Amino acid sequence: MKAVISESYGGPELLEIAEVPVPQVGPNGVLVRVHASSVNPVDWKLRKGQLSALWNLRFPVIWGCDFSGVVDRVGRNVTLYKSGDEVYGFKHGKVAKTYRGTYAEYAVIPESAVSAKPASLSHQEAAAVPLAALTAWQALMGQGSLTAGNRVLIHAGSGGVGTFAVQIAKAHGAYVAATGGPRNQEFLRQLGADLVIDYTREKFEEKVSGYDLVLDGVGQSVWAGSLRVLRRGGRLITLALPIPQEKAGKLHFFATALAGVLGGALRAMAAGKRLVITQVKPRGAELEKITALIQSGKVRPVIERSFPLEQIGEAHRLSEAGHVRGKLVVTID
Repeated sequence: MKAVISESYGGPELLEIAEVPVPQVGPNGVLVRVHASSVNPVDWKLRKGQLSALWNLRFPVIWGCDFSGVVDRVGRNVTLYKSGDEVYGFKHGKVAKTYRGTYAEYAVIPESAVSAKPASLSHQEAAAVPLAALTAWQALMGQGSLTAGNRVLIHAGSGGVGTFAVQIAKAHGAYVAATGGPRNQEFLRQLGADLVIDYTREKFEEKVSGYDLVLDGVGQSVWAGSLRVLRRGGRLITLALPIPQEKAGKLHFFATALAGVLGGALRAMAAGKRLVITQVKPRGAELEKITALIQSGKVRPVIERSFPLEQIGEAHRLSEAGHVRGKLVVTID
């Protein structure tokens, strides 16, 4: 099969298309013929080696998390899916010291991470959903225990996770404020944001107060202000663990992360608030709930640009540069 591989950590120029064997299916696996994937920040962070202190991988690797495609065959213990089913989801590609992701014509996915593709979406549209939407869902509905009437501030509202977070929060009856750049002000209103803050000329902590939740996809630079806008007992949920921006040894990696998290947690605790670090998990059952919102018209994926597999390097460059509206999709066939 055709797949995008890396022979080492480094820049996007190291991504190359190669012929590799079709993966074998275990008893609980689903072999999917992948039609489309998408680019998430974790893909290029892994490629650069930013997470190598956590995962010491054996090369070559296949990056990529999201997928949308058709079931080719299933393992003997799989009961929910069969050959020919249209499915989508995301996977953690790490197995032992290897990494086998979804920038490939075929991928094996655990049954628990698979969900039926929304009938209203193309494979390209569906591939833009799983990791980003589940991140927003698990942060808001799980860690945040969001309920109707909550006041929620979403940083980077026009990004991959942010676009889903705005829509999911509105679908559950929250009042939503979102930060974004000048070109995304009207776009965020169209997504459903009640209040839009231009972070290039406004201080969000001067615009809002008494909020129940803040969802942070930016990082430590917004933590202090975010804690100030929360009510007592409110939660700052961050997706951006403070880690070195380049490949680092284990000691430097964990020292940086621990210092950042501990400092933020102590400031939050002193104010009677909470700092929560969240990491998305591939759960097909939760993706089904997002599918229901998509089918009802309450949530939609936003795609800034689509790339053929041969241009995966350019897709990574654009994602790494930042300020992408929604998602970047990669078409496999």
